[in-house]
Amino acid sequence: MTIRIRVDVDGTPGSPIELPNDATVKDLKEAVNDMFESCPVENQEMAFNGRVLQDTTKLATCRVINNSEISIRILFTVVIVGKNRRYEVRAHENSYVGDLKQKLSEDYGLDITNMRLQMGPESYLRDDTLLWANRISSGTRVHIAEEYFAASDVPDKPDGLNRSDG
Repeated sequence: MTIRIRVDVDGTPGSPIELPNDATVKDLKEAVNDMFESCPVENQEMAFNGRVLQDTTKLATCRVINNSEISIRILFTVVIVGKNRRYEVRAHENSYVGDLKQKLSEDYGLDITNMRLQMGPESYLRDDTLLWANRISSGTRVHIAEEYFAASDVPDKPDGLNRSDG
């Protein structure tokens, strides 16, 4: 027996794909790769019912039934340049700048509490903006800006120069 699945690649509906009932997520990714030439398996992130699917999982285990619709997002690599190191983070066009920072924390253990990202001098990126809105795509270089501090985080000046003598 087979199962028929509808796929939606980055918002573009594709033709239905027919696979054996015991197919895995990776089998579906390979079928999508055959259908869309620009969708390598390693760049696909599949989601069904709000959950990202893992390659080795059988579609039946995810409760994918006949005529289910699966969303596919195409991932790309964003290069993030720090003071002494370069980081690579995987994202998709509908990721937020804040998602990049979260990945830096998860993948590299960076403290993102006071981190700001920027594209160029004085062009800081807001965490709540989408990558596509900032023209961030595959290979884009984003820089980690110097940490910024709130006024209360600035240490006292030496010799009591920050106190009033009144």
